[in-house]
Amino acid sequence: MPSGSIEVESKFTAGPGTEARLAALGAALAGSSSFRDLYYDTPDLRLTRADHWLRLRQGAGWELKCPPLPRGGASHGLGAACPEPPAEGAGGSSHVPDAASQEPPAVATTYQELTSPRAVVGRLCGVLGVAPAPGWDQVPGAVAGLGLQEFASFVTRRRSYRLGGLRVDLDQADFGYAVAEVEALVGAQEEVPAAREEVLQLRRALGPDGATRVPGKMSVYLRRHRPRHYQLLLQAGVLAGDPQPPPHDDNAAGPETLAKRGPSKAMELAGGPDGEMGPPSAGGDWARPGPLRSTAPPSAGERVGPARPPPQHSAP
Repeated sequence: MPSGSIEVESKFTAGPGTEARLAALGAALAGSSSFRDLYYDTPDLRLTRADHWLRLRQGAGWELKCPPLPRGGASHGLGAACPEPPAEGAGGSSHVPDAASQEPPAVATTYQELTSPRAVVGRLCGVLGVAPAPGWDQVPGAVAGLGLQEFASFVTRRRSYRLGGLRVDLDQADFGYAVAEVEALVGAQEEVPAAREEVLQLRRALGPDGATRVPGKMSVYLRRHRPRHYQLLLQAGVLAGDPQPPPHDDNAAGPETLAKRGPSKAMELAGGPDGEMGPPSAGGDWARPGPLRSTAPPSAGERVGPARPPPQHSAP
């Protein structure tokens, strides 16, 4: 996405008829893909307990999702001071809520998305309260130096549609959870209200229960495969409890135990496909993928941080 773009998005529950509705509305298939995401944290989960999500996406590189802060910095989460968000051109984009004032607050999500190595490493060091060391100019060096460990790894099969200036992603994760998202990118804050209305209008057309918060893939993954981690984030005020357990797809592969892998393995995944799958056959149902491999690491020891006010979102 263009540097400095503002992303307006809303998740919804899709089903076998979603693609037919998109076609009827005039949406065009933009492409199909599959990719593996790996997430990293400290052994005591200081990053995710501060609502910071460090992700390595196969073939795309590193990204840090974190709450945007007022310019000048402010204390956040567990008392760590985060540096101010990078200026435009520094490899980041603002992610703003999709909810209008009358919408339930739980629908809204707000994240700054950092992609430049300097911005990612700077924010990580700010949250963890350490100074960057030599060799940390790239993310892998910082990951190794900070002792970050992989805590989640899963494959997503995605079909993307375009309708005017909107993008619709239909995701099926290999642990049996499907979620969809409507997204708009704008270049200025004054464009956000109109974009939000477009996003919500399409969301309501595709998912009838348009005012209900839909949990993201990570929230569901943690609840199913790392329940202690999930409960710690609930207690820390980072996650909101899901309104009801999402359905499990019995056609998807069950979780396997994931041996802990260090940054060298992560780099191998970043450089090339790992169990990459082809797109569904033409006319195929996005909600019924072929067998996918799923991995779930064992839980690690964690400490609970101070509670925070109720969150406005679930995990990315």
